[in-house]
Amino acid sequence: MEFKDKIEEHVKVIRKYQNEDFKEEQTKMYLIAPFLNLLGYNVFNPDDVIAEFVADIGEKKGEKVDYALKVNGEIEILIETKPMADDLSNHDIQLKRYFHVTKAKIGILTNGVIYKFFTDLEEKNIMDNKPFLSVNFLDLTEDKIPEIRKFSKSNYNPEQILNNAEILKYSNGMKNYLSRQLENPDDDFIKIIAKEVYDGRLMQSKIEGFKVIFKDTFKTFINDYARRKFERVLENSTKENIEVVEEMTEEIEENPEDKIVTTETEMESYFIIKSILGKYTDLDNITFKDTRSYFSILFQNNTRKWICRIFTGVEKIVISFPTDERRDGGAVVEERTQMDSLKELYKFEEKLVEILNKYIEEK
Repeated sequence: MEFKDKIEEHVKVIRKYQNEDFKEEQTKMYLIAPFLNLLGYNVFNPDDVIAEFVADIGEKKGEKVDYALKVNGEIEILIETKPMADDLSNHDIQLKRYFHVTKAKIGILTNGVIYKFFTDLEEKNIMDNKPFLSVNFLDLTEDKIPEIRKFSKSNYNPEQILNNAEILKYSNGMKNYLSRQLENPDDDFIKIIAKEVYDGRLMQSKIEGFKVIFKDTFKTFINDYARRKFERVLENSTKENIEVVEEMTEEIEENPEDKIVTTETEMESYFIIKSILGKYTDLDNITFKDTRSYFSILFQNNTRKWICRIFTGVEKIVISFPTDERRDGGAVVEERTQMDSLKELYKFEEKLVEILNKYIEEK
């Protein structure tokens, strides 16, 4: 089962019990321990997970953190747990004390539904007041899954996580700020905007009027911006690949015995997928390779890093995705889906992005 599928199954469990009045021990048993197992940490193996890890603080002896995760024999992650109904406010102070007296790089505060990830970006060995990553499994977005995967035992790379943490922290902070302003803009924010377009005195009644205008204008701006960007990506993709098609046509004419002919349908599928993934990586990273059996969309022209395969020599168009499973001979197990038309490719954006991100992380 792929990592994304495991996460989705875990979300189902959380939704099933979200209205239960779980105390802390129940939350640990039914929600947090299964999540740690999902990440590859065996909660029954002290070489992976130490429960009730002692973190003495000065004269205070016997201070314990709920879980300490070990990677390569070293304590890397501390986890402080709370009951599922807890809003996690103020408890970061407790985790901060534990963080200071250990060599752990990451501190996690969780109620089994929300996970807050902390590190020491502001001051060495002093845990930051604000998390660099927050994950709510009842409101999980696609972009958070690759971030969660970085904390799995097999993928854990503290240097990579810490290098990315600062960007992630401030980026998420900006997104949250803009999201709040979009839903309910405050006076100070509106004053900044209004000064650019209004020369009169900003009375409170005028500020309230600008709030209404801003909310409508901002939504229109975002929609227009996204549409223009998509159109540019599609236009550039088409221009770049006209030469490719012409070169292929010349090769086919020069080699009439070569049975590999790239069809219009296959190229159209390439343009669509490239326009989808162009939002997440450089367009040059998305390439293709045609064979007698199928048409492959590749990452950086690497045949071992194929994103999907298109089969058009059948009654219906079929798209195939690689999975993490392998056959006895080592071949990748594929996940195939039939399509009535290429328009259905847009429905697979999440799947395409998931595979792309996996290859990007492997670089």
